[in-house]
Amino acid sequence: MFKNTKIKGAVFKAASIFGIPVNQVHPVKCYQEEMVLNESVDILALLALRQMLHWAEDHLDNAQMREAVSVMRLRGTDDVQGIRARDDETSSEAI
Repeated sequence: MFKNTKIKGAVFKAASIFGIPVNQVHPVKCYQEEMVLNESVDILALLALRQMLHWAEDHLDNAQMREAVSVMRLRGTDDVQGIRARDDETSSEAI
């Protein structure tokens, strides 16, 4: 995907600094100076945005699960499987 070795190097450096996998670093072009847009660049920006939204959704789902488990433990029950089953039903209804 990288045609420019400087961008490839920057991606590897960012991954190293932040401690995340290289495939989770999405370089995006800044449109501040652009007058005419390039569709191939737009696609990459949209793909990066979509991936960020998926990660955010996963994070919120995990946080909700952790909170539910904490509540169950406070109540003295440990029905984590029941919570997961209800979450699966809810997510399938949303589709």
